[in-house]
Amino acid sequence: MGVIADRLSSEAGVTLVELLVVILISGLVMGATLTTFTQFERTTASNGRLNDAQDQVRVGMAGLSRELRNMASPTDELPEAVVRAEDDEIVFQSVSSTQTRRVRYCYDATSERLWRQVQFAPFSLPTAGTCPQVSWGSQRAAVENVVNGATRPVFRYNATALTSITEVGATLYVDVNASDVRPDETSLKSSVFLRNQNRSPSASFTATVSGTTIILNASGSADPEGRALDFYWYDTGVTSNSCGVLPAGLSSTGCVGTGVVYTYTPPAGTRTVRLVVRDPATLTAEAPSQTVCVPGPGVSC
Repeated sequence: MGVIADRLSSEAGVTLVELLVVILISGLVMGATLTTFTQFERTTASNGRLNDAQDQVRVGMAGLSRELRNMASPTDELPEAVVRAEDDEIVFQSVSSTQTRRVRYCYDATSERLWRQVQFAPFSLPTAGTCPQVSWGSQRAAVENVVNGATRPVFRYNATALTSITEVGATLYVDVNASDVRPDETSLKSSVFLRNQNRSPSASFTATVSGTTIILNASGSADPEGRALDFYWYDTGVTSNSCGVLPAGLSSTGCVGTGVVYTYTPPAGTRTVRLVVRDPATLTAEAPSQTVCVPGPGVSC
């Protein structure tokens, strides 16, 4: 008990070495804590900037898609709205609330921006490779921090001929933290079907008599955009409707059947058959009518 009491009453402190060790350990713990906190703040800020950039890209993509859907072809049912289609640039004719205009989207790798320019009549083409061209029309940055560079196309098309383009896709690679390893760049894609670039389908058919039936085959019909068609068969000698409710603009009188191939069993005699095809955008085409003879009682063909 005496030894313990002596030690408790002792006024001896820690040594200098022990104090330095405690200070060193405290400093290491504090430094590690601050480093972790700083890295957390940097990561949070980087992710925040990336999310803001992605929102900006979505807004820019939405504007591009809206204007592409409002394309205005100078000639009805002839797709001439696209006037330039390159990997890093598209120029097309669009309709605003008041007048027709030309809209240009072009990518400048130096400033890492996708620019939008608008020109009103009289129209001209901007200088290729100059983005933006100040003298061409009003301009603004539609999307920033775009890092596609020279090797990754911004735009893609489903055809090379301007009048055959009916779908435009866009891919933007965005990186707001180019100096940091993390987070990685992100990519956003969009694809737009150009509803106002639609062309009328072509209608063609064969009519083959087999016994007392006519086999009607419209497989020779085609849609320039490669989309599915609807087929409606008519007999000019019939006044009723066997096709049910038909789309607006199509006559119900004399409609005897639908489908790309239809087996028609009409009354015996000479029949005049015609075909109407309709595409998803409601454009129609009619094939020249054909007259065939169906044998039957008292009818010799």
